[in-house]
Amino acid sequence: MKRLLAAFLLIFFFNNAIAATYYVRTDGGNSSQCNGLSDSKYPGSGTMQFCAWHHPFDALPPQGDGTNPIAPLHGGDTLNIGAGSYEMGANAPGAKAYGACNPNWAWDCVMSSIPSGTAAQPTRILGAGWDQGCKAPPQLWGSEHAAEVVSMIGSNFVTVACLEITDHSSCIESHLGGTGSYACNRSSPPFGNWASRGVYAKDSSNVLLQDVNIHSMANRGILAGRLANWSLVRVQIVANGWGGWDGDLGEAAGSSDSGQMLFDTVEVGWNGCSETYPDKKIVACWGQQEGGYGDGLGTTRTGGNWVFQNSYFHHNTQDGLDLLYADGTGSISVKQTHSEGNAGNQIKLSGNASVESSVIVGNCSFFKGVGYMSGNNSGGANTAGDMCRALGNALVLSLQPSLKATVRYNTITGEGDCLILAINGSSTSAVAIQNNVLLGKPAWVKANQTPQPQSCLFYWDNGPSTWQVSYTGNSVWKVKDNACPAGAGNVCNLDPQLTNPNLFAFNPVPLASSPLINAAATYAGTVAKDSRNLPRPTMGGYDVGGTQYQGVCDDTLFRASFTGVQSYACM
Repeated sequence: MKRLLAAFLLIFFFNNAIAATYYVRTDGGNSSQCNGLSDSKYPGSGTMQFCAWHHPFDALPPQGDGTNPIAPLHGGDTLNIGAGSYEMGANAPGAKAYGACNPNWAWDCVMSSIPSGTAAQPTRILGAGWDQGCKAPPQLWGSEHAAEVVSMIGSNFVTVACLEITDHSSCIESHLGGTGSYACNRSSPPFGNWASRGVYAKDSSNVLLQDVNIHSMANRGILAGRLANWSLVRVQIVANGWGGWDGDLGEAAGSSDSGQMLFDTVEVGWNGCSETYPDKKIVACWGQQEGGYGDGLGTTRTGGNWVFQNSYFHHNTQDGLDLLYADGTGSISVKQTHSEGNAGNQIKLSGNASVESSVIVGNCSFFKGVGYMSGNNSGGANTAGDMCRALGNALVLSLQPSLKATVRYNTITGEGDCLILAINGSSTSAVAIQNNVLLGKPAWVKANQTPQPQSCLFYWDNGPSTWQVSYTGNSVWKVKDNACPAGAGNVCNLDPQLTNPNLFAFNPVPLASSPLINAAATYAGTVAKDSRNLPRPTMGGYDVGGTQYQGVCDDTLFRASFTGVQSYACM
């Protein structure tokens, strides 16, 4: 036994001891000129010098077409990528040496999958300054129809930090059936400065994406499934032509995830649109009705415990956050999250779900082609983005028998059919609605009716009135038929006095005179933070709604975390 234990320890220490740190920088050399082990430039002559490689392909060379070079990067190693821009495709420096980079079918000219590390020693791909605030991340940009920029097939215990992942084209793959002016060239080389996906992952676990900005991909920002225990921290998934995060691999083996799926300070916006290069103007928005897709985050049937906090889902051309196909074996938690301007439903959840201290703005007609967006909708002013598809209900909850959804301390408004819609479930299911501001607007989907009705408060589709829904401590204002739910502490038909109730310039901060202040029914429970991640209680008590009055009326959370986000200001 002692010999076996000694042998095991030797293997363990040996495997950890051989882990190496490699470097890539724009003035480095190829894998014949440099060994990658020093953060220094290629001296200009010699082979296997102690200097950095010149491209990520040197560490993780493309595989395929009968040429399968050995990847120098091994599990547990660290790859530091220096500042600058790196083309990831068939025209990359030295790419022609790899069989997978044939210019006629260059879609597989991508880095090989990141090798798995261990819990104690994950494989790390780190951009320059990853540990200093990631102020100038290196840019990996896809070209020549590359299928993706980063691949993680079977990659476990991996950290990817401080990278910008994009391409240099405004084209969208198969846009308007391939006939539109923004359609990518898929027919013959040179294909152009575009790539399909930012990240492709499957059968992958224990992965951290931190300070990663994925934008302007021609298809999806992230296509990933069969994951376990992934964390996204300070990640942006913006303006990707078909969708943001797509959890449907389209494979017979399914795509279901497991473990904890954490999204912390994540922005998912403008997906179903593209952006111009290099000025990043939003263009070519399209939705399902025009042949596209457009979910910010969507999955097929999936398990897992999903956690969203301090995040922002906005202006996607279909739904914002769509977890309607969660199978009920796990849970979903949404906290301190803002969702607005998505063309379908703002948030769709299933199973054991909770939404708290969040702001949901169902301005689902945003893409109607007015204002600064005019002319950027590929399907025309009346169809772009499938405005208010699925009736534009702001929050949708799908219930399985015996499961419960809790909606508390939120501010919810919208112009869809209803503010909250429940579907499926049974008499053993339950929905608890507590201490929310529920503010109705004229239902855009019923604009042809006279008079135009307001959005309804709550509706359980196909559910009898005996099914379990409870209301406690809510402020209900201007909903359909002036509905006022039974239950302790509900206040109806009293203006909540928000800083700006306008649907397209919505500011949920209560005015100093608001009846929401100190009015929450705390016997139904309390929460410690508001939608801005600021503390509760203040000014003597807990406020109704997502946003606690702090004596100021500006939104500090999103201004600090994301670029291009409206800053709320006092009127």
